[in-house]
Amino acid sequence: MHSHFLTTSRSNPQFYTFSQVFDRQSANLDPLWKEELQQSAWLSFWEREGYEFLEEKWHKQYPEYKEAIELATAEEQAAWQELWIKHAHDQRAHFWHIFSCVLENYERDLHNGLQDVGQILSDIDDQFSYLEIHQTDASTASTECSEADQEYLNNNDDQESLGEEQQLKLLGLPTSFGARSTNDRRKPKQQLPSESESESDSNRLSMSNQKDEIQLDVKSRAIKKTKRQKNSKIPQFMRDDNLLLKYWFKRFSLFSRFDQGILLDRESWFSVTPEKIAKQTARRLASDVIVDAFCGCGGNAIQFANTCGRVIAIDIDLKKLAMARQNAAIYGVAHKIDFVHADFLQFARTTRLRPDAIFLSPPWGGPDYQKQQTFDIEENLLPLGASPLMEHARRLTENIGFFLPRSSNIKQVIALTHAGEQCEVEHNYLDTRLVAITAYYGKSLVKKQRQKADK
Repeated sequence: MHSHFLTTSRSNPQFYTFSQVFDRQSANLDPLWKEELQQSAWLSFWEREGYEFLEEKWHKQYPEYKEAIELATAEEQAAWQELWIKHAHDQRAHFWHIFSCVLENYERDLHNGLQDVGQILSDIDDQFSYLEIHQTDASTASTECSEADQEYLNNNDDQESLGEEQQLKLLGLPTSFGARSTNDRRKPKQQLPSESESESDSNRLSMSNQKDEIQLDVKSRAIKKTKRQKNSKIPQFMRDDNLLLKYWFKRFSLFSRFDQGILLDRESWFSVTPEKIAKQTARRLASDVIVDAFCGCGGNAIQFANTCGRVIAIDIDLKKLAMARQNAAIYGVAHKIDFVHADFLQFARTTRLRPDAIFLSPPWGGPDYQKQQTFDIEENLLPLGASPLMEHARRLTENIGFFLPRSSNIKQVIALTHAGEQCEVEHNYLDTRLVAITAYYGKSLVKKQRQKADK
């Protein structure tokens, strides 16, 4: 998988989403799928957050701009405008390059997900042979980390035993500044050119200084403090738990308002949906009434409250509901959410409610799910497999969003579709890393079926 080098903050990763519509009878792709997807996915990313990144990088490179522009003469304003146009052009080209590499990763992930359970990556079509995919020998599987273990929010390595590059990944810092460990036996992946190769000399100098600071921090195992971190201390129960510690470093990607009093228990740290993905799901499931069947600490319910008229947030754990209510209050949306202490399966069998949509995000079985090359959604989801869980949801509505592990068997996901209908499978990436898959069912949710209905 490609890595890339950004100066964006650790709490603001780039979010890319790619989706395909499948018929229940066939998992084949349209021959022109890549060209169509590339254009639509790029426009979606740029309209959603391209300008935000432009401004963020602009003010980082020119911190004096805000004061200077207020006192600038007409000639100086024209100079600033010319500089901004060049900045926007260069950054757009830079992000396009990154996007293209994420699209390559998506090609690989999609084709891998469409393979039969247990089929190895070497069977992927020859057109993707340029991607370096390495299989771990069974005799060394217990001692070597797989690439999946280095993924976003899924790194189980002991922080103290990592090399510099792995520590940078754990901290969410750019990996281009860390020397590759000599003990790493994996072949180096294809990498993007450093941002310093495509930006101005002044930006090179800035990044060079940043390199020294970051390496110094990593070697001393000290996390560089920011204003936001001063208000957030690592909870005692997390300090000796390497699994949770890495999620702490990603906390602002889980909740952008984390330092305002967000509450999470141990399980919620590794089960909550990252905020940018939750926002995307909320846009797709925007409706009058929605049911969040396994709301947990409220990450998705909070975003649904911004796009839906009423949110029914259900969880069997009363403590998690209390945390969800507190977290929703921090975002100012608690009044739009009804928190229901119940077992969703029992709720679906007895309620008279008929919501417009249901969101399913059942437990995946804990962090160990990532050890499976292909995740079987019929065997490993809790409390039921995907098919019976969908049957319960369809008692209430046909419009369903299903949040699943990134390694899910896509053929099983497609098989959940009603005969004669389609489903849409959306792959969600933070920076270049595939984090999870969201599947959509129902004529009003699936893009192509919705477009036909509109006509």
